[in-house]
Amino acid sequence: MEAKANFVSVQPRYLRYRSHYKIYLVALLVISGLILSFWGHQLSQARWASVYNEFTNELWLTISYFAAFGLFYILWLKARLNRVVQVYATHLSIHNHHKKEEVLFENVESVGFVWGSIFYFKMKDGVKHYFSSGLERVDYVFEGFNQACPGIIAPNIFEEFRTKLVQYDHHQKRKEWFFRHRTVDVFNWVVMPLAFLTFTFLIQSQEVIIHQQGMYFFRLFMYSVLVMMITTLVFSVVLKKFIFDKRIKMQMHGQPNDKLRNLEFEGIIVHRSKVMQIITASFLFALVMRSEMNFYSLTKTKDDLTSFNLKQGHTLIVDNRYNCLTCKYPLKDGDIVVFGKGTIGQMMASEGDMVGQIAQDKRGRIIASENIQEVPKGHVAIKLANQQEIIMIKLSDLIGKIQK
Repeated sequence: MEAKANFVSVQPRYLRYRSHYKIYLVALLVISGLILSFWGHQLSQARWASVYNEFTNELWLTISYFAAFGLFYILWLKARLNRVVQVYATHLSIHNHHKKEEVLFENVESVGFVWGSIFYFKMKDGVKHYFSSGLERVDYVFEGFNQACPGIIAPNIFEEFRTKLVQYDHHQKRKEWFFRHRTVDVFNWVVMPLAFLTFTFLIQSQEVIIHQQGMYFFRLFMYSVLVMMITTLVFSVVLKKFIFDKRIKMQMHGQPNDKLRNLEFEGIIVHRSKVMQIITASFLFALVMRSEMNFYSLTKTKDDLTSFNLKQGHTLIVDNRYNCLTCKYPLKDGDIVVFGKGTIGQMMASEGDMVGQIAQDKRGRIIASENIQEVPKGHVAIKLANQQEIIMIKLSDLIGKIQK
């Protein structure tokens, strides 16, 4: 006998939030680990009081980071990691862990549009439920409501925003398979930054003495990441706005229910854009290297330095190339410099010079000072802001010259 078929109701597919939200969480946790390891190292070297006095600004930045991270996770990210939405003919079913919430379409008072792909349902009791392309196939939610409650959304607005949701959905999906072109991606994200660090160091080290190599390579690394992220963002936006969005709009204009992606076409376009990214990034890397912008940094004055005409809280530009005596960018007597842990002083003399405090009597005659001494080899004499103290510091402790 022929087996009898049993037909059961198949529930709508689960609409989950994008997998790259987990990457955001992992990245934030990695940064948190690095910050905690920094403080652990500092506390292992000195007592809390001295660490607090030396790294006060860094401590408040750390507190601000963890406060922002906590609020970001609790108020925004946590819900997207655990929430799942199902669309039925009459309602939405929102699952969050073991909790389940039903959103009846008949109780929706209005639909609001915020920005981009973000929209919300305002319920008759005043509660708002927000949705965006962070949810996979969020167009199902929008279409489900319009089919259940036709007439609330004008037809032209519905079609225009529905197309936008599909465009954003495809854009988000492309993010998930962004690293599918392995050869060009490895060249973009590994070979290019390493080549930038290597060639920049080989060229710049011929003209500038690099005392703090750890900080030097850290800055170069940050510039390499910044360049790659900026070029990636620019090419991603350009492709979305001027190629993929237009293609989807034409596709759905002819066949409203045709939302399928042309993976072969997208793959070719994205691959070519990554090749262009290599060219663009190479130009920007060369610009950073030739302009030596990685040698500039910013600092803020902690106190009023009236003798140097610097007020508290002013942001200063520090040229880190000026940290030597006989190189291409030599320091001269009278230059305002930063050294050590961000201390500001004025250069008074270089190695081999005699330096000391000169006093005068009531008649204006010079009195010989017992504090006159020769600046040791490999050191410079620095006058501090209090005008009363001159100290000898190693050349390797010099950070740079302040550009007023």
